[in-house]
Amino acid sequence: MSQDANTGRMYAGQPVEDRQRQRRARFLESGLTVFARDGYANSSVGAICKDAGLSSRQFYEEFTGRESLLLELYEQIDRESRETVEKALAVTAKTGAGPLEVINVAVRAYVESIGSDPRKARVALVEVVGATLKVEKFRLELRRVWGSVLAGAAENAALRGAIPTGDYEMRSLAIIGAVNYVVDSWSGAEPRPALDDVIRVLSRVIVGAVQA
Repeated sequence: MSQDANTGRMYAGQPVEDRQRQRRARFLESGLTVFARDGYANSSVGAICKDAGLSSRQFYEEFTGRESLLLELYEQIDRESRETVEKALAVTAKTGAGPLEVINVAVRAYVESIGSDPRKARVALVEVVGATLKVEKFRLELRRVWGSVLAGAAENAALRGAIPTGDYEMRSLAIIGAVNYVVDSWSGAEPRPALDDVIRVLSRVIVGAVQA
């Protein structure tokens, strides 16, 4: 039944559309847990339903399968982290921050957004890689979006004479790979290294890439 058809309906004293949103959120949360714990390749709809405390019938009312759940999870995690970084970059642009401060602020925003929850880091940085052809295509599309975000920040710095011009997108791709590897390793480490130490290392890597 479409959501439009359910608008205004009540079930157990609660609007049907609210219950659907809550149910979908539970599946997303359980998908995050199961994909991170078992790995996408070894996961199952049954395991996700068990973790959510919901039925497979309810699952298939929301998703076509594990792939569609993974795609939505990945898009959600990536969008939230990108919006966080873009907001941080916008603040530094208004304050006239120097290149190193811009890098430190952006890196901190990204690491805290995607790395604070080890499940998010594992799913978005590891489990999506080569999961399926459709997921891989989507991953590469989002990586290009990130490349554009970073290239825009680099271009702004170059206009102020802070870094050399040119090759922004290629440098951005190199930076993305290095940052994601470190964030995934840091997120799952026990005990975790201090966040400030991670940011310091990543900032050095980025400075080296953009100033080369």
